[in-house]
Amino acid sequence: MRTPGLAGLTVLLRLCVIVVVLLTSGSIGLVCYTAVESLDLSCLLRWDCPYASPNSTYTVQTKTQGDPWQDVPWCVWISSHSCDVSQIFSNFELYNMIRLGVHLTPTSTVWMEPRKFDYSDFTFSPPSVSVSLKEEQLLVKVQFPCTPNRRCSRERCCPISRLIDPWTTVTVYSELSPSEYQSRTVWTQEVMSHVEFSGLSLGHNYCVVANFSFPTFSMAASPKSAPQCVEVVSQSGETELMPVLCLGIALTLLLIFPLLTVFLRKPQPAATTPENQSKTPVHDLVSLVPLSLVPADPCDVHLELADDQMSIVSSSNLPSAEDLTSALGNAVSRVPLSHDPSSLAAYWDSGGIELELGLDSGISIPRLSH
Repeated sequence: MRTPGLAGLTVLLRLCVIVVVLLTSGSIGLVCYTAVESLDLSCLLRWDCPYASPNSTYTVQTKTQGDPWQDVPWCVWISSHSCDVSQIFSNFELYNMIRLGVHLTPTSTVWMEPRKFDYSDFTFSPPSVSVSLKEEQLLVKVQFPCTPNRRCSRERCCPISRLIDPWTTVTVYSELSPSEYQSRTVWTQEVMSHVEFSGLSLGHNYCVVANFSFPTFSMAASPKSAPQCVEVVSQSGETELMPVLCLGIALTLLLIFPLLTVFLRKPQPAATTPENQSKTPVHDLVSLVPLSLVPADPCDVHLELADDQMSIVSSSNLPSAEDLTSALGNAVSRVPLSHDPSSLAAYWDSGGIELELGLDSGISIPRLSH
């Protein structure tokens, strides 16, 4: 026969077992699948909870080695199924952890198993390369992709080389025979990586590709960049072309110079106007007549007047008489004469010298003293 106290204890034990079973079944049924996506050191957490209520809310927490768990400010009590925590992590050499919490009630939260965020999650974009030639050496410059990390949030592009020191591998190969190649791996501690190659064959086209990896973990490597090709040409070959170029320029100038000379020397018609054609005064004509330097005797010069016309008769011993007569006649014809028919005498304003008509119907000029 059971006592009342023992019966009550048995019922209480049965209720506790039922509660434990219910709680255990509920926690087992709440399963979430998480995944981390990382491109160029970004970090995006995604999850899927197939048995959770459609109205469930979530919170994401992060932890860095040596620090406690902290809420991600923009991922607290959210209903979405993803959270970008790229701005949280800054040191990738330490352990970084992420965990997801599911809110069953305002006071009850179930935390999923945390997961690490490390190099095994890293994926990278391929770098870009540029090539140039300098004194028969091939210079390669490697530019790394940008990252959305918080260290460089104020810059338009923050290369991953600001956050890590990647291993950069550059390969140069001949386009005609890809089996001939050179490869170098350098530890990049600058924003860009610079690599030089020499000993290349002249006249060949060479292509360059590059990739990089997380330091000390080559498994987290980027794809190779797009190839950049360049032709290796000797500087001396370019120098040999200079005389040919100069000769061509000189021949061109020799052909153009005569044409320019003919064009510049082409006579231009002088514009003549009636105003420029002025008559020469009489006194200028007289002054232009070449007079003989031999002194002439005034007695040898005779002026004849007939019907208001005057002529000059000169002795044969005067040179250039014809020219002198022509010039003097034109001048005298314009000098005013005083002719008195009654006295048969003609007066010529000759500076006070009087001309008288002689018996031979001529005009005689008195002898003048020198």
